[in-house]
Amino acid sequence: MSLNINELCISKVNQTKTISEVKMGHKTTKTNHKVKVHKTVSCRVDFFYYAFRNVLLASVPLLIVSSIVLSHLSFHSSAASSSSGVDQIQFSLSVSCTLSSVVDSAHTKEITNGTYHSDVGKTTITTLCNDGNGYSVYANGYSNNEEGNNKLINAEHPEYSIDTGLATSGLISNWAMKLNNIPDDPSPTPPTIESDYNNVYGIVPPYWTKVASRASGTTDMAQGSSFATTYAVYASSSQYAGTYQGQVKYLLTHPAYPPAFRYMQDVAKWQNEIPNPGDTLLATDARDNKEYWVTRLADGHIWMTQNLDFDIEANTTLNSQTTDLNVAYDASANSYPEYLDGYTENNGVIYYDPASSANTIDFTGTTVPGWQNSNTAPYTANKTDSTETGHNSLGNYYNWTAAIASNNSSSLIQNTLSDISKNPKNSICPKGWRLPTISNEPESLAGSTNEFARLNYLYNRNLANTDAGLVSGPLYFILGGMVNYLGELINYTDKGFYLSSSIFNPLGLYYLDFANDAVYPAQSGSQKYNGGHIRCLAY
Repeated sequence: MSLNINELCISKVNQTKTISEVKMGHKTTKTNHKVKVHKTVSCRVDFFYYAFRNVLLASVPLLIVSSIVLSHLSFHSSAASSSSGVDQIQFSLSVSCTLSSVVDSAHTKEITNGTYHSDVGKTTITTLCNDGNGYSVYANGYSNNEEGNNKLINAEHPEYSIDTGLATSGLISNWAMKLNNIPDDPSPTPPTIESDYNNVYGIVPPYWTKVASRASGTTDMAQGSSFATTYAVYASSSQYAGTYQGQVKYLLTHPAYPPAFRYMQDVAKWQNEIPNPGDTLLATDARDNKEYWVTRLADGHIWMTQNLDFDIEANTTLNSQTTDLNVAYDASANSYPEYLDGYTENNGVIYYDPASSANTIDFTGTTVPGWQNSNTAPYTANKTDSTETGHNSLGNYYNWTAAIASNNSSSLIQNTLSDISKNPKNSICPKGWRLPTISNEPESLAGSTNEFARLNYLYNRNLANTDAGLVSGPLYFILGGMVNYLGELINYTDKGFYLSSSIFNPLGLYYLDFANDAVYPAQSGSQKYNGGHIRCLAY
């Protein structure tokens, strides 16, 4: 049986319309990258191509057109004057940065199961900047029009996609990328290739990663400087036959600044970039610079489509400028609500200091040492699983006290199913985001505040009460189990457990509970001290 990797990309090449617009994103999303040209030039150039493809997909190279401005000032004296005239001449040459590429060999390969192939395809990438401010080149996986997706995807059978990695034998298929300088490059100062990719194969990055750069003080002059990219693939003996495609996107920043981020906290500014259900982009939490896939779903909201992974530590003050802290002082009661222990407010900014017992604890095997049977301390747990990334990342496990950004949730005892206005207003989500609500509104109702049930209705209701529509795209919920009162991880890989902000009784909350044979989108009764996952939502 052979693994056919011919004609990996059958879609038409997208052409950019202007030098400042690059089409990217999920489905119909367009993300514009503006180029600013002024005295101190800061610009970025995007281009990307399909790996294992014989056509390079590239943006129109950015060419900031040079201009010459002649200023001729003259003063002419009369014959009777003894003074002399002065001609003042000034030339201004604009900064020009370009990124171009040439495909030197086809990015296609037909291979046989159980074989490893390196040096597949070669593309020469040339950069040119006519000033001395330096630049950096970043790379990012871009398969299936998803920024950060670093898989080779079988369009007909995506469940058999090939992950990036360095395997050359064994049971796991992988693909990788390599960069190297060109021996006959005439540039006096060739670009510096990062060690992870410098003539060695490295993983296709799942986020923007610097792969090459030129230091400040060097110029390309007329000839520019170049480096080459190539790829390797290993198909295990059990790899499903078919056609696989993958993409890598490159970004030039000049001067050598890192790429601009879409911060989670700025969702109000960029939410219109993903107007349609299924539109997806990658956003960064400004609190710790961790990245998350976020998607506009069919309920109209933007949801995180991977689990929150924010650590809570004692002696680390959170504030309403970066965290979902909306209420501190209760003016009607002239006091702070009891569950807002650790809160202060100053000049309109709300501050939350997690209790001294707060901690994000690492798993030891399948237990979390120090996890307590308590609603009076915020606990989170981190289970590292390096094989799961992106949408499939486990994230942290949170008890409900931590989820609502509280040091003591024991005073929140009233059932809120029929009145979610009594739910706590704060959470550990980024600013502009919040915990889902569970209510008694029908899930068939547009805008229903029974929000997990609404997603289940839209994506999973015709699937015979299995979790198939929840664990697949675009939702990507995880069967991560829960941490119980003993600090034990239970039901791992068997059940999913996601927290809401809705209260069941003094000890319990409402939550999403599902397995492969049952879905309970408005389940009740779980103890608040159990640890579950968090998905935040916004507009």
